[in-house]
Amino acid sequence: MRTFFISILSFFILSIQGHAQLFDSIRTSFDYKPKFLVKFDTRNSFISNQYAKIHGIKVGLSFNKTTNIGVGYHWMPKRLIEPTLPNSNNVDLKFGYAVVFFEYNFYKSKYWSAEIPVQIGLGKAQYDDVDLDITKDSSWIVIYEPAMTIEYKFLRYFGIGGGVGYRLAIKSNRKIKESFTAPEYILRVKIYFGDIYKEQILKE
Repeated sequence: MRTFFISILSFFILSIQGHAQLFDSIRTSFDYKPKFLVKFDTRNSFISNQYAKIHGIKVGLSFNKTTNIGVGYHWMPKRLIEPTLPNSNNVDLKFGYAVVFFEYNFYKSKYWSAEIPVQIGLGKAQYDDVDLDITKDSSWIVIYEPAMTIEYKFLRYFGIGGGVGYRLAIKSNRKIKESFTAPEYILRVKIYFGDIYKEQILKE
């Protein structure tokens, strides 16, 4: 499954990069006045082959609805790790990471858009002893997440979307046993604050 997702993403990324207009389109987009954007997304993924839901919020700037850049934060609700040894304490797994992101919108119409988002992040995973209320082990994690998403705009200032991606993770501490590298299924809600400001506030 992992090979399948990497192949699909590579196909789309390489296909888009093959067009000579790509870099011109990105460069030209920065000539436009940016609009503020906020995105909320949920990444349905896996950690050590077990289902995991990763929540996220991102803020940034959109240039001509073609190039988006910004920062964000993703986190996983606490996960209880069952003890493997007799008389062992229960342990919670915590996982979260901050990112910088870049998104290129390669298709857009009045209601639909499709884009290639890429984000790079740094985060931390740790085991917390539930009974003793202490952190047993922790690890810094470097994250790289390419994806492809499709978005539908509705009610003028809102958008919903979905897509597929892949999370590559490098740990600094092998005592954190979980594997964080996995495919992802993305669900997203977007608010067009730039349009709200331009069409509602400036008109007053």
